[in-house]
Amino acid sequence: MLEQKFDTAPWTIRQTFLGILFTLVPWIVLALGLSTINARAPRAKPLPPQLDLSNAIIVFIFSALIEGAFLIAPFYFARRTARAAIPPESAGHALGLRKFAVWRALLWVVLLFAAVVVINVLYQDLITNFHLPIQTNDQLILEQAKNEPLTVYATLLASVLVAPFCEEIFFRGFVFMGLLRGMSLVWAVIFSALIFAVAHADPGSFLVLFCIGLVLAFLRWRTRSLWPGIMLHLLNNGIGALYIVLAMHGIAAP
Repeated sequence: MLEQKFDTAPWTIRQTFLGILFTLVPWIVLALGLSTINARAPRAKPLPPQLDLSNAIIVFIFSALIEGAFLIAPFYFARRTARAAIPPESAGHALGLRKFAVWRALLWVVLLFAAVVVINVLYQDLITNFHLPIQTNDQLILEQAKNEPLTVYATLLASVLVAPFCEEIFFRGFVFMGLLRGMSLVWAVIFSALIFAVAHADPGSFLVLFCIGLVLAFLRWRTRSLWPGIMLHLLNNGIGALYIVLAMHGIAAP
């Protein structure tokens, strides 16, 4: 199965690492800074609805802009190199925004989503059974929801509508494909998943994020398109957001 013919990215592995450096270093610094600020200055009481709504609008716009930064390096290098390739191609096509076998891809999406659900359940059981002092971003969001529900809705909306598209283009369309220019398929899958997990700056969910990165890289390779990975990413984030909303309203256990 590993002998399947696969596409070659027109950008080099050096350009890949440059894109990773200029994208992820500012992103991780910003994410860690915001996490530190939020941890040191929790809300003592609920925000007034109007202030919460204003905050929610700002958070959604800010989140969309930050996620949009993931698109700069991929399209910059793809546009520069795809046109010079023989035969030339569009930047979107080079990044994996192309047609795919729909029904076969949907089967993979369903199977791999089930695998992600199992991984999440096992991880939560591990934390619970061994009483591990691990706090994930989901738990932090639920704490925030007590005082800023509209802001949390905005955060969840961005994670469902914006993040899957931008992150798949960067991590699987650009990084994973670029790594294949200088390493084997297995190492490219592992290394791209590692970068994906580190970039989220969520130590409590690192193992789960790493496994999700492996799954999404495999799906990109298997279907030769980014769209199935975007669907799986959206599905995973959407179910996670729905669970948080249900927990906020006391329907699901936090």
